[in-house]
Amino acid sequence: MAQPSPAEQPMPARRALHAGGADRRRSRKEGARHRTVPRRGTKARRRTIGPRGALTWPAGHRLPLFFALAFAISWMLWPLTLLNPNSSPLIPFGPALAAAITAYLAGGKAELLRLLRQLARWRVAGRWYLAAAGLPCLLVAVSAGLTVSGGAPAPELGPNPGWFMLLGTFAFTLVAVGLFEELGWRGYAQPLLQRDRPALSAALLLGLVWAAWHLPELLSDPTGQRPPLPFLLMVLAQSVLLAWLYNSSGSVPICMVFHAAFNTSGALVFPAMLGPDYLTLWWTVALLHVLAALVVIAVAGPLRLARTLDTNPSNGIT
Repeated sequence: MAQPSPAEQPMPARRALHAGGADRRRSRKEGARHRTVPRRGTKARRRTIGPRGALTWPAGHRLPLFFALAFAISWMLWPLTLLNPNSSPLIPFGPALAAAITAYLAGGKAELLRLLRQLARWRVAGRWYLAAAGLPCLLVAVSAGLTVSGGAPAPELGPNPGWFMLLGTFAFTLVAVGLFEELGWRGYAQPLLQRDRPALSAALLLGLVWAAWHLPELLSDPTGQRPPLPFLLMVLAQSVLLAWLYNSSGSVPICMVFHAAFNTSGALVFPAMLGPDYLTLWWTVALLHVLAALVVIAVAGPLRLARTLDTNPSNGIT
């Protein structure tokens, strides 16, 4: 028997027919997220596309992807030190670039913008700038004083230690070291690590990764510029102090200031110590950092490393 045309069908049948077509169109739209992306010379590969271009695999593996990229990018120049031992074996912008790439792949443009907007959060209470700039300088100065009181000759800084040069060093380090490292370590990795663990555990774990990231500098320097054991101890303690500053202020620029202040004050004092006194100074700096970290843990608490949390620990990263 011939089937009636859609126009001849009863009203309920025509409605069912139109509904079926709408369902098929809706199904095609929903299936657009799961599409095959062909490549030349290879078989078609299926990948899952999330909202606004985010990929599913990076979204579920942010930390492994970030750490892998940070090490891969930063260590690319390490082999070149065989040709020029005086060259730097590290690319400093590796952590920041790795964070930006991971944020975009895992969360699309929205997550990348959330990451970059952290650089604009500089309007925080003045006490955090005082802590970020003053604490590392105080630790280095007290360490130098204790080393000298133990019998080491006083550092020969001269009548004019070059304040303009120090300011230039601070400004350069603020960007070349502070921004490029802290946007990745504290601005991206710290919030992710402390989502499912105490902030102290997250800071110590990140400190181990951070210390390992410096491995090319430790192995490429034949003069022992950074003694490994006190350097590791100091980096772990600094990671706790930086996590405290970040969680309390919610500001990456505050962490940048701390990083730049330590490197600048260290550049003034460390080269002035020679021989065994140099190693003594390193151990003193490391132990004082540990003491400062213990005070922070006792006051702020290991769970959040902040008495009042001014920022969402997840920082908008989902």
